[in-house]
Amino acid sequence: MTISNITTKVSGYESHRLEQLEQKHQEAQKAAANQEGANDRISISEEGRLKAAAFKAAQESDGMRADKVADLKARIEAGEYKPEGKDIAAGLVRQELDVWG
Repeated sequence: MTISNITTKVSGYESHRLEQLEQKHQEAQKAAANQEGANDRISISEEGRLKAAAFKAAQESDGMRADKVADLKARIEAGEYKPEGKDIAAGLVRQELDVWG
């Protein structure tokens, strides 16, 4: 079954009433669209900004300090480098506390 064209003439009060309903519907849609974004807010703490900056710096860095690497290589070759597990762990903890406070 195919319905090709249905036209109903609306006049007088019915026409006016349909126009009012359409206008109210459009106003309601505009109001809803305006309200959706009106209550959205974001606030980033100073700590969050610092962490983001540290994270960005870490991502951009190659992570290698050439002077430290050269010093350690020289100490290893000379047999002078004998790290203690406690010292390594303390250094890691200290580094984390410095970065993330």
